[in-house]
Order: sequence, then C-alpha cells, then structure tokens
Amino acid sequence: MESTYLISIAVATAAVLALLFVLVRVFFGWGDWLSGRRNIDMSLDAGVRHLLDGFLTEFARRMGWNRESAERLRAAGEEVLMTLAGRDSEIQGLRRLRVSVRREKDAAVMEFLAAPQGTNLEEQIKLLERHAAPVEEDLSLRLLKHYASSVRHRHYHLNDLLTVRVEGSR
Repeated sequence: MESTYLISIAVATAAVLALLFVLVRVFFGWGDWLSGRRNIDMSLDAGVRHLLDGFLTEFARRMGWNRESAERLRAAGEEVLMTLAGRDSEIQGLRRLRVSVRREKDAAVMEFLAAPQGTNLEEQIKLLERHAAPVEEDLSLRLLKHYASSVRHRHYHLNDLLTVRVEGSR
C-alpha cells in the first residue's frame, strides 16, 4: 500500500514539473532562446531602431559572437529596417514588422516580414512563400550585401519578406 502511494506521488510530481516546463516555454518564450529562434513584433518605422538593435545585440551575445560579428548583424538589421521604413512611406496605411532570427551553424538568419496592420502574419508568410516574386535589387539592398552573406527579398501586394544571412565568428 505504501509503495503505490509513493509511486503516485512521484507520478504526480513528474506531471506537475512537465506542466511547469511547458508553461514556462510557452508564456515566457524561453523555448525560443533555447532552440536558437526568436521573434519580435513592432510597428514599421525608423523610431523602433533601438528595439531591433537591442534584440539583435542579445541574439549575438547568446551566440557568443565577437564584437565585429555582432556589429555586422546589427548593421544589417538596421539597413533592412530603414529600407522597409523608407518603402512604407509610399504605402497607404500602417504596417507591422515581425523580425525572426535563428541560428544556422555559425550564421544568423534574419527574416523581416512587413505586412499591413491587423493581418495575420503567419497567413501572410504562407502567401509570400506561394505567390511572391523576387524583387530587383535597389541601392540599399546592394549596400546590405556588404554586411550579409546573402539577401533575398520577396514582395506580394503590400507584404515584403526579406531573408538575410549574416556569418559570424566567436
């Protein structure tokens, strides 16, 4: 009788710990940092530069990159933000920006999705993957290649998706 009581306490404790682990990962986003992927959502304007800079600085720190690699990552992020914010002035209405960054070996891959305010960003990503055509390079995207090892820009209706890969070292 006493052994079944101890087993049930052990099972209940394990279940509570598993539940806490899942809740912490979902609600606090720690799972994103542990897996090497992180997102940030913000309005698309030049005034959010400090938010993006802090976000990318923290990502580079967690990757253990040296100062030059972190500066290159931050500069590439700022260049994309300024390019999209400049294009945003030509578009009617506000747009949101989601920046997703993940680790791929010794590189960081950033995805910048600019979409109209109030749209479902996941749906917009799927639309862009299916229908978007690559955009011809303009001057600021060519400048971005100075910091990044690859740049890919896709556009569909009012949505822009830029994928930027920045190599880093420790």
